[in-house]
Amino acid sequence: MKYLPDHGVFFVHIPKCAGMSIRAALQDGGGSDFAPIAADLGLDPAEAMRVTERSRGFEHPALGRIHPAHLPLALLQSHMPKTWDAMTACKPFAVTRNPRDRFISAVMQRMKEFKDAGAIRADDPEVAQEARAICDWLDARDVFADIEYIHFARQIDYVEIDGTRFVPNLFPLEQLTALEHWLETTADLRIEVTHGHIRRQPRKWARVVQPAARMLGRTLLPRPIKQALHPYWIGSAMFSNASQGYDTVDFGADVEAFIAQYYAPDAALHRAAQQAAGVA
Repeated sequence: MKYLPDHGVFFVHIPKCAGMSIRAALQDGGGSDFAPIAADLGLDPAEAMRVTERSRGFEHPALGRIHPAHLPLALLQSHMPKTWDAMTACKPFAVTRNPRDRFISAVMQRMKEFKDAGAIRADDPEVAQEARAICDWLDARDVFADIEYIHFARQIDYVEIDGTRFVPNLFPLEQLTALEHWLETTADLRIEVTHGHIRRQPRKWARVVQPAARMLGRTLLPRPIKQALHPYWIGSAMFSNASQGYDTVDFGADVEAFIAQYYAPDAALHRAAQQAAGVA
């Protein structure tokens, strides 16, 4: 989330919907106010900015370990009253995404963050195994904020509470120029969203060199050199954009059916955002 009171807007950050790129663009616009969330978390504004923008979690006394930037609306309303008041006093907006693509991207991130998976492909067997375990977990939950699973929360839970819409301004990931135009005309805020966080995965033919490359990196290269070389390595021809292969990923009939059913409201939400933005 990001609150810009000088422009009268509030970005509701749905996980895995280009939120980091949008927040970076909004940061360039200036005027972010962390006072409301600081009051809700019992922190000073500088620390609230850190845990919201860059931390790996915050231990909330009622919700457990959460990421404060990724709270569904029902939990924002019940546990973050100052932030809720700030959001409802502004023009809140959010970005939506094809729910199946978002789910796969979330699985990939979970594998890297919590499973130490390293360079994997979306069609690897362990990804399908993890997808099944996640669906089993989701099947027993309603609205939640658990940091290890928050990227799988439904998009609808970030814009509605019990069928009541609180975030009317929605923009599809495929047409972020519509968001840029809306911010310029509605909030006198000129930004340019650049995708700096596109997930990359090794090409199939490159898998044979991955073990040797990892061994080289872990044993021979000092950490500063590895960090300097990493963007060039990930950007090389050995890797491709992971989302380009999502259509070919098959998790099996039962998992695919669960994804379609669980995220059906998100699919409808995204189609509506596409139609409003003129995306075919």
